[in-house]
Amino acid sequence: MLHYNDLATETQTKIENMDWTSLPGSRKFEVTSRAKTFDTLRQKLQRDKTLQLPNVQDIAGVRFEAEMNLREQDDVADRIADQSSHDKTTCIKDLRHDPHSGYRAVHLRLILREGVHVRGRVEVQIRTHLQGEWANMYEAAADLFGRDIRYGWIPQDEDLAEIVRSLHGLSDRIGVLEDAKRGMLSSQLMIQEIRKNPAVLEDDRFKAIVSSTADLNQEIVAMQREIFDVCATLRDLFIQRQITQEEG
Repeated sequence: MLHYNDLATETQTKIENMDWTSLPGSRKFEVTSRAKTFDTLRQKLQRDKTLQLPNVQDIAGVRFEAEMNLREQDDVADRIADQSSHDKTTCIKDLRHDPHSGYRAVHLRLILREGVHVRGRVEVQIRTHLQGEWANMYEAAADLFGRDIRYGWIPQDEDLAEIVRSLHGLSDRIGVLEDAKRGMLSSQLMIQEIRKNPAVLEDDRFKAIVSSTADLNQEIVAMQREIFDVCATLRDLFIQRQITQEEG
């Protein structure tokens, strides 16, 4: 475990020291690392009896999180893969359009080598702030309802089952919102390009496009703020209930 802690810390430091001035710009990003606990590693091996310890990808884990759109998230994954000399087509796993129990992110499966010797595997999770907020909330729910909800299990109690399904629905809503943000970015870039032609600026149709794009952007911002608030409220609620259960 000390070895995997070192691998995680080493990878975290390399990612932090990369040049991120253009991506994601001046916005704040956070890089953290951890090694799996004995309990979570034991549970993973128990779920998959065929999995051998050296092949567990996420014993060493690193997380990159920032306020970014889906296109920037792809760029971050590509840059880390290139920096690590990995083939992007094989090391990048996209969990956004096929989320795992609602979990959305882009993962990089890195194999660290020293010459021909494999030192170990590291998983890098790349998440937007919205994806990260949902994941933290769902982790708190898993501590309360059972860790297996992270792997597709639905509680038998119908009230708890409905809560878990609603959390998955919230993840779907995040997916729709982030797709809309990507579309909004394309529209804004198109408008910027059109503005270069002065003859178009006074065209009523162009003004209508600019106005509707601005309105839609405000709706997206408001929806994102609402989802952040919902995730934060649920996370705090689940944590408090977990504490109450442990104390009671």
